[in-house]
Amino acid sequence: MTQPARRVPRPELPAAWLHALHERRRPVTSAEVTRARQFVDRSGVLPLIREALDARRRSPAGRPRTVSVEALLVGMTLASWRHQGRVVLADVTDLLAHQLPDRARTRLALPVWADDIDGFEAAYLAVRRTFHAVEMVMDPSPLPKHRIKRADAAALEAAADHADLQRRRVLLVEVTNRILEASLAPARTLIDEYWDGSVAVDATPVRTFSAGVHPSTEHTATDPDAAWYVRDGDHRDPSGTDEGRSRRRKARRTLFGYETTLAVLGDTTPARNLPPELRLPALALAFTVHKPGHDPAGNALAALTDMARRGYRSGWLAADRAYSSAQPATFHIPVHDLGYRPVWDYRRDQLGIQGTHAGALLVDGTWYCPNIPAPLINATADLLGKKIDPATWRHRVDARPAYRLRPKAAPDDRGARRLLCPAAGTHPTAACPIKPRSLGRDPRLVPIDPEPVPGGHPEVCVRESLTFHRDTGIRFRQELDHARPDWIRLYFHLRNRVVI
Repeated sequence: MTQPARRVPRPELPAAWLHALHERRRPVTSAEVTRARQFVDRSGVLPLIREALDARRRSPAGRPRTVSVEALLVGMTLASWRHQGRVVLADVTDLLAHQLPDRARTRLALPVWADDIDGFEAAYLAVRRTFHAVEMVMDPSPLPKHRIKRADAAALEAAADHADLQRRRVLLVEVTNRILEASLAPARTLIDEYWDGSVAVDATPVRTFSAGVHPSTEHTATDPDAAWYVRDGDHRDPSGTDEGRSRRRKARRTLFGYETTLAVLGDTTPARNLPPELRLPALALAFTVHKPGHDPAGNALAALTDMARRGYRSGWLAADRAYSSAQPATFHIPVHDLGYRPVWDYRRDQLGIQGTHAGALLVDGTWYCPNIPAPLINATADLLGKKIDPATWRHRVDARPAYRLRPKAAPDDRGARRLLCPAAGTHPTAACPIKPRSLGRDPRLVPIDPEPVPGGHPEVCVRESLTFHRDTGIRFRQELDHARPDWIRLYFHLRNRVVI
């Protein structure tokens, strides 16, 4: 005769843990609840989340949630304020269940839970159910949040609806940045009045509670969406890939987690001699969260695009080589169309001649006459290669502007602009025999001695000015001369604002 299955007793929460939770209690005032509700309303995330939840619900008459989305967000906001930004669902549960005034509980339609182990578990499950429902509509990953076999993870990713995952990611970026925007409300008037639109973008690692595992193991970590952050290179862990086998020994894993790409306000007010109280701090204006080293340019663009959606102006944009090395179609062109003026640095192998157009040379981000001397072209590359000393490098870099093509007019509405040959115009910076009007005008003009060309001189030499379209050289092009004083001041001033 078959014996009936024994009911496994539910493990009890330790009494000491519940006592410690009681010890942390501090009644919430009505003013605090009102302030938290106003913060949630100001963010505008409730309609977005409710719409996504309604779209995901399979039947019109679904199981009602004991804890509403509004109550959850109010509780998380209060917990964040009380714990210096740290939000733990156990604290949110105790706050909603036992710390709110009766009037606030009625307004948020919260039930009454007993103040014991059973009551806490019931309240916690209600809070957690709502939290996971909200999380689900914004989770851009198809993977469950526990350890699984890598083969199963790959199968889930292959079978996923990637259009739906992209919609979730877009919603995640908008919701999180709306919450960030609500926190910026006290400073928004000053930002709009005194900020010139300049930002710096960079990524910083965020450790997870999940312990990392080596990519060669059969199972993923308990957080399968996280990855190892590597200090060197592009921060992506090269282990387990054919491309990265040569780097495997050099890669230094720092932590297991995610990266957060930040767009940080770049304050240029010191140059305008404004008083200290009007100088803006290094505020994060937008952010995205992603795997370390995965699509840094795309994540930075998502943050900048969300800033534009929220009405922020655009100005200078400083970024390191992980962003300047991206593909133009996916970063440089969209960033240009958002109105940003880049301030780039370059890898050693990207220095020197970076492109040509009608004979003009793009050197370290700036268009120059094709007859600029080779030592000036390779100045920074030679310095990094220890072929010249810093004094020689500075002398050569300072000699470049005489060969620079100058803007004839502002760019048109399509981003095209006309540039003058350095020997052309009413104020030439060089004297060239191809343009006789530049000769004999000023003995201080740099003489250009063009080499004979069998097929004739390039177009940039025989014409006064030339049109450069928006996309011409856009991957490396920048307005400021690389390594010159204006570039140094602006690049490092902005970059220092985002260094973490």
